[in-house]
Amino acid sequence: MNRILRATAALGVGALVVALSACVPEDDGGPVQGAPSADAADLSCGLGTGEEATGEPIKVAAVATASGGVDFSSSPGSAQAYFDCVNDNGGINGRPIEYEVGDDALDPTRTAQLAAGYAADTSVVALVGDATFVGCDVANVEYQKAGLYSITGVGVPQACFESSNIAPVNAGPRTSALATMQYFERQDQADPFFAIGLNTRGNGDWVADGIEKYAAEAGIELAGNVLSDPAESNFLPLISQVTQADPASLVIVDPAPIAASILATAEQQDARGDIQWSCTASCYDAQFGEQIGDYWEGFVANSELALVAADGDDANQWRAVMDEYADADAPRDTFSQAGFLSAKIFVDALLPLDAETLDRETVSQAVLGVKGYESDLLCAPWYYGEADEHHANHATRMAVIEDGAYVELEGCQDVADPDMADILEREQSEGLLTE
Repeated sequence: MNRILRATAALGVGALVVALSACVPEDDGGPVQGAPSADAADLSCGLGTGEEATGEPIKVAAVATASGGVDFSSSPGSAQAYFDCVNDNGGINGRPIEYEVGDDALDPTRTAQLAAGYAADTSVVALVGDATFVGCDVANVEYQKAGLYSITGVGVPQACFESSNIAPVNAGPRTSALATMQYFERQDQADPFFAIGLNTRGNGDWVADGIEKYAAEAGIELAGNVLSDPAESNFLPLISQVTQADPASLVIVDPAPIAASILATAEQQDARGDIQWSCTASCYDAQFGEQIGDYWEGFVANSELALVAADGDDANQWRAVMDEYADADAPRDTFSQAGFLSAKIFVDALLPLDAETLDRETVSQAVLGVKGYESDLLCAPWYYGEADEHHANHATRMAVIEDGAYVELEGCQDVADPDMADILEREQSEGLLTE
């Protein structure tokens, strides 16, 4: 019988801080090994004039979790790098972008304060590259009242995908988990299936619900759907559950530091066995293979966007912009790609407009009007549109660790989610997938 095994009652953010701060792995950042070399054309951002914008600044903001035990700052960091490149190439028809990032420090109260502040400041025309682990629900209330919209780089909680004024570029943890499960299903390796996540309201429970529903529809036996205390540091009981269940495959839906600790415990117990081990996109970054070691050669992860070493116009420009405008140790990961792409979508939406008339109202209309946006970083066109929920990215890729580095395992695949029917219908009825 399918079931969700919850290890504890849902805990607050403070417990998550303890868990993450205790095991954050070092990220070397820097240029991506094995990626195509960048050339000068990759730095012709926006207008590509090569001349610095000197007009009246256009104020843009972002809310991100950059401290408190979680660091999602690579999303706004890459957005800043792209905006800097745009400003060196004529800006928005002569006007530079002034970018401000507020750190919510993993505190929903702080998220609400930042959102209210940006909403009250009418010179802020939009939010771009947001990446908050908490608070999309409270932020959306403020944005909705003020007619302010966010092209979010990285959405994590359920509320980020079920908000009227927030639209993430990434696919999110639930879609990433389902993508992984469905990959194993295509390989006849999903039955029985085991899932591991965090017992956090609006995140871990949301992901577990999707796994439960899809397994029931697909006739897949769930050997375990375990939600653990975010502050847990002893993973021996969890690994014991896994080995006793003996699933065909398993997905970890935790932040990379916690996932790495789980894998380290499994390695200590030599618990890999014949199980196909995997992780959601939270584990997809250039350094993860080296961090977890040779024991996990063949480990699988989902990639919400293109692989970091992919060849393509936007993929190459992202790396070139990061190399030129970001710190050498800034992460080159999926979150960075998402922040870059959110900034590029924003700039492309504004360039056709009269720079003299840009204000919150005109920018909001331009953002809402984005549809059929294509990029080699994405598997399918991205869009915004007026709606109470936004989840445009629901097609992803799969990667596998070979010789310590991720390589593509499977190209773009649509991800089935039992709760996505309304969004899929809206895409078709409103023509959101084409310009």
